[in-house]
Amino acid sequence: MTEEQSQDSIIECALSWEGVITNFLADKYEADFAKYLKDLFKGIGSTYEKEGFFTNEDLAFIFDARKNKKKEKQKETSFIIEQLTLLKEFNEKPISINFESLNSDINTKQQDLVSKYAPETWLTWAAENAKNVTFATHVTKLTHSVIDSPSFFNSFELTKNSHLSTSSLSNIIIDGAVKGMQYSPVYQFLELEFNNKKLVGEFGSLETDLLESFAKNHNQMLAWNQGFSAATSEGKPTAHFLLKQTYFPINKDNPKSKYHLLCNVVSSSKAQALYDFSRRNSKNVFKIKNSSKYSDEIYFNFPNRASISITASNHGNASQLNNKRGGRLGLFSSQPPVWHSQLKPPIYRSSFFYELSRNYEVKENIQYLSDFLTRFENLQLSIKDPKRIRWVEEWIENLVDEALVYVKTIQALPVGWSATESIKLKPEHQVLLDCYRQDESFSAMKNSSDWQSVIVQDFAAWLNNRLTKANEKFTPLDAHTKLWMKIFKANFREEFDTQGLIRQEATV
Repeated sequence: MTEEQSQDSIIECALSWEGVITNFLADKYEADFAKYLKDLFKGIGSTYEKEGFFTNEDLAFIFDARKNKKKEKQKETSFIIEQLTLLKEFNEKPISINFESLNSDINTKQQDLVSKYAPETWLTWAAENAKNVTFATHVTKLTHSVIDSPSFFNSFELTKNSHLSTSSLSNIIIDGAVKGMQYSPVYQFLELEFNNKKLVGEFGSLETDLLESFAKNHNQMLAWNQGFSAATSEGKPTAHFLLKQTYFPINKDNPKSKYHLLCNVVSSSKAQALYDFSRRNSKNVFKIKNSSKYSDEIYFNFPNRASISITASNHGNASQLNNKRGGRLGLFSSQPPVWHSQLKPPIYRSSFFYELSRNYEVKENIQYLSDFLTRFENLQLSIKDPKRIRWVEEWIENLVDEALVYVKTIQALPVGWSATESIKLKPEHQVLLDCYRQDESFSAMKNSSDWQSVIVQDFAAWLNNRLTKANEKFTPLDAHTKLWMKIFKANFREEFDTQGLIRQEATV
């Protein structure tokens, strides 16, 4: 056979279940052997370092994982054995390390792994333990690894498109549960795919000849088929004391006589679908968002999201999909959407300041100011210190800022909204909030300063009222009122600029 024919034969073998299974066992052997050699090499490196051999730069280089790396496409096992061979050639060696004995141990371990992953041996072991593996949409172990109740596969047809359920998923990802991490290789084996078909599905028929090339006779093949088919069969549903349980009475006349046991089982398939859905942002989108740059890509955000950790660090012991999620179950907020009411002018109140009373920032600043003032009964005492008066000014200025935001928002409404019958809002407040309204009486009032003094006084009256409600011990005095009016007028000066309003009015 020529080299080209040999290569074609390898490719043809890979393009079959036989090739897929052979490659799987070869990878398992390679992974186990590599782990053994890595641990061995690490221990040898520690011995060389403790006994001071790293003064030799060539020896130190061999153990430097950052500089000494395997070649491209080189197997980890062959690379480590190559390094051990180089170490043996050095005259400088720790007395405690016998390389001849070391090579013998490596050969013994290698032969053990070759025997372990021989197709006939490994398939026999896997078939006998396939009963410890379950393919399901609902895995009972998902909330606690000790739960050994059978998992089950959702086979219900979708009845309502308005409900998010396992049945409504367009592409259901099947989960796998194992009774112990030692059975994970069996799950991985049954998860193998070829021509878009999973290996576990091939054992629906006990007469399949898929494993015939690995079996020594027909009876052995049938025994393997029987064993692997156990992973597709569901056990009898049973509860477990670690499952969340609800006892629901079904006898109305005597509720204590009969109960129906309800066990809430999390859908692992749905949990995985939500996990994938919530993490569909690309790495590029994250980078752009973190750098506060523009992007035409959509960034998906899920506020108020939380997560719970499952089975500590042994994620795969709960389920295989749980392992992919890093042992976390996503918790999404089920709160109803926040209702954003339509912006309406304050036509049913005499003063617009009372519209601010529902604002959280306003409430917070008033509470701070109230607590501060009640601590010092005398206003002069409370503001004698420059730092204290600055605190008072800052809280009042915050309130003025909120009032300014509200005023600007209402001023953006269609001009003339204040010309409403039976409006309760004071005319002076109408002048400020509907500042672009056009009529003679309105313009005359706007060009006078009377409306400004009314608003200043109303602010002080409103603030005293809110401070009294925040703390009954607070008693407003004339000194308080004058101070509130002074600070408000100083920070509201631009809004009181009638000429400014006229100029803006001309450009509208």
